Amino acid sequence: MNLESNKTLFVGLWNPQDKYSKTRHNIGADILIRFCKKNNLEFKLDKNSIYNFSSAEINGSNVEIILPMVSMNNSGDALKSYFKHNNKESTEVLVVHDDIDLAFGRLRIKKGSSDGGHNGIKSTNGVLNPGDYYKLKVGVGRPPQGIDPADFVLSKFYNEEREEVEFLIEDSVDILNTFLKDKELAIKEASERRIIDVI
Repeated sequence: MNLESNKTLFVGLWNPQDKYSKTRHNIGADILIRFCKKNNLEFKLDKNSIYNFSSAEINGSNVEIILPMVSMNNSGDALKSYFKHNNKESTEVLVVHDDIDLAFGRLRIKKGSSDGGHNGIKSTNGVLNPGDYYKLKVGVGRPPQGIDPADFVLSKFYNEEREEVEFLIEDSVDILNTFLKDKELAIKEASERRIIDVI
């Protein structure tokens, strides 16, 4: 098998500045950082300092992982830079990102869906046709009444949510591993993800 023609790219959307660490908006990158840790992968900064990247062969796929080192709203700039040196046509892309229209703790893998008002996805759509890539949407819940959605996604998870966030990240990593073997099964597993212990 020619791994070059069977490349999968995982992209984690976030704001890389320290002040946004552990916020709802950064869950996509948090998942990929955990994915890399569990696969003993390390990140390196690309020569233009626009994204961190890592790569490995996992489940028969040549996997590359990038975390844009630009603000969320300019995520597409990192992808544009990446594809200057990589074949877009032979690359399967999955972008991992937060979604306030999904209930907290729910997951969905979609291809060709709208940006849903997510500025990181809007920027990505400026580089990739929405119908050409997958999205792993991670439910972070709707903001409480009177809270601006923009402020909500830039806030940290509530104390009572943090334990579930750990489970959510772990389950997302498992689904990414499944995606590399069987996309349809990964889509099914994502859609079936529930918060089990609701008290």
